[in-house]
Amino acid sequence: MAHDPLVPSFEIGGVPVSATDMDGLIAAVGRRLAAGPGQAGTFVVFRDAHGVVRAQREAGLRAAHHEALLVCADGRPLSWIGRWRGLSAMQQVPGIEAVEAVCRAGAAEGWRHYFLGGGEGVADLLATTMRARVPGLQVAGIETPPFRALDAAETEAMRARIRASGAQIVWVGLGTPKQELFMAAHAAHLPGTIAMGVGAAFDVATGRIPRAPRMLQVAGLEWAYRVAREPRRLWRRYLDTIPRFLLIAARDALSARKAPRPAGTGASGRTGSSAA
Repeated sequence: MAHDPLVPSFEIGGVPVSATDMDGLIAAVGRRLAAGPGQAGTFVVFRDAHGVVRAQREAGLRAAHHEALLVCADGRPLSWIGRWRGLSAMQQVPGIEAVEAVCRAGAAEGWRHYFLGGGEGVADLLATTMRARVPGLQVAGIETPPFRALDAAETEAMRARIRASGAQIVWVGLGTPKQELFMAAHAAHLPGTIAMGVGAAFDVATGRIPRAPRMLQVAGLEWAYRVAREPRRLWRRYLDTIPRFLLIAARDALSARKAPRPAGTGASGRTGSSAA
């Protein structure tokens, strides 16, 4: 596993989830970038219940989680499960909020950002928005790839543009599972970079799509707000996702209860966590 060794994790449905918060994410990014541009490229996944369910039947997506530097709890239910397992410092780390938080944290250090994804003009709008919110933000590049698969020449040209830009953080807004597979495929070819798969954050951060009210966020009901706004597109997804996710969580909880506790383990319930 390529996970940050200083960040504990637990698994749900075979998907690792990092027990961290926003400050922990920023610290992990800082440690990686401080190691220098010679480091292998890596990436961060922001995971929700939908992604956990998809990973059960998509081996490539499941493997990408194990290759990531961090898998943050984008959805509040994942943070609840981590805390229930004894990882008390764990918090929700939404990709929507991570964009601005990481941009702000790295402004003084001169971290260089590349915005890749979204619909036509959205990456440019996101870069403009972040520049306005974060004085001194270093934008290395902006790119909107076509929706179709890139051929070999186009792929290498894109990698060359990112490398030549001097980018350190590559924000990827392609949606699940495309963005996770994209990051896993390209990380090895982009040394010194950390890609961040933030999906709909491109549209939310630029105001094109509103975020759920705070009370729904706290209650873990952002999904319900999204369904209410786009019922035709999303109702089938969540009709499938919610019962499957609950079944996965229940199965894992039952397995944890039945598993023998290693000698020396206290009552904190950390048997499901790992420092790897």
